[in-house]
Amino acid sequence: MRNTDPLTEELRRWGHAQVNRFALSRADRSVHVLDKVRDHAPLTRERALQDLVGRDGSDRRRLMAAGSGVKGMRIVPMWAADPIRSANDADRPHDNPEIAVDVGVPDELRWIDRALASMERQHPIRVLIVRTEFTVSASQAVKARMVAEKYRGTLSVWQYRRELQRGLDWLRGTANAA
Repeated sequence: MRNTDPLTEELRRWGHAQVNRFALSRADRSVHVLDKVRDHAPLTRERALQDLVGRDGSDRRRLMAAGSGVKGMRIVPMWAADPIRSANDADRPHDNPEIAVDVGVPDELRWIDRALASMERQHPIRVLIVRTEFTVSASQAVKARMVAEKYRGTLSVWQYRRELQRGLDWLRGTANAA
């Protein structure tokens, strides 16, 4: 028989939101990479020439003509200009790393975060137990071991259950007071 306690249900929803809080922002994998490249590539030779307007080296060739000392030369011909050396900055093909995006906790469950922060000032282990109970999927014996490792002490399953009940009672009192 499932527990129909509204606090427990809210804590389960809160725990689910905490566990799934950081979603990976994946690139649109339904579109092939080459299709994306085609969107950015020039479609025709004319368009490529339009995109390169102002990048034909004419400013550099004018500067070279001015520094040459030859009277009447306004621009050095293309054949007389040296190519501009540049470093090969091409990189091997790779996927960019995934980015974790914080999707947050639903607004109606934020009171739990505030209540746990308030409880943590006086009962840090109790808060650790409540967080572990609703965010970890394991037996209570494993959860008790996890909590004991986090605070570097010992904790029996009986103590874990007792502190969990005290934490739930405290949260229930906070929920009723609000």
